[in-house]
Amino acid sequence: MLTQAPIFISSPVRRSGTTLLQRLYTGTGEAIIFGESAANDLMMAGQMLQMKEQTFMPNRLLRDQMLERVRNGSVNEWIPDLLPPIPDYLNLHKKLLNDLINGFANEAEKLGRGQWGVKLPEWPIHSLRYWQQRMPESKTIYIVRDLEECVTSATKIGMIGGDQYTAQFRHIYQQHLAQAKQHLSKETTYFLDYADLVDPAKANDQLKALGEFCGLPTLPKEVLAVRVGDYSQ
Repeated sequence: MLTQAPIFISSPVRRSGTTLLQRLYTGTGEAIIFGESAANDLMMAGQMLQMKEQTFMPNRLLRDQMLERVRNGSVNEWIPDLLPPIPDYLNLHKKLLNDLINGFANEAEKLGRGQWGVKLPEWPIHSLRYWQQRMPESKTIYIVRDLEECVTSATKIGMIGGDQYTAQFRHIYQQHLAQAKQHLSKETTYFLDYADLVDPAKANDQLKALGEFCGLPTLPKEVLAVRVGDYSQ
């Protein structure tokens, strides 16, 4: 059985503040937000399962009939992609996915944290939506920073440069944000305005609301005073 549905942190593009959210939630002492490698593990495992279901379910009968013929001794046919019964094969992939989820939850528990999550900027919206549907008790914080601030930050550290890459960066931002607003669950997604989080007049309310959204204490304000990840320095 799956334990402790996760917190997903994402944004339209990089340089939007996902690491700040990761630090804030982890700073409560009651959660740990694993990083982008862990998030990519979940993303790729989910995409793999979806691909397998879409590929093998439509021709399930033909494949299972082939397996039955081979089982009965008929091996003189083209069988390079012989598989177990398709329902069993798909269940193997579902088990891999569930083991990965439970593994992260167990690692969080070993660290003394009752809640866990992952963060990944530019998480493809169809994939993030898949995870929301698969784990409806999960919470998603989608942080939205001003586009030109993101462009300036990404340019400053050499992430983008030149008109072509800057235009592509802007396009990804606009596309992802539009898709997020359209497809992410209204009930389990918190669209966070980055400007409100770093505004001293609004920060306390935001930190309290972000904690309450995930059933955690108010996020620690002192984390906001420390900048990390400014690789240009």
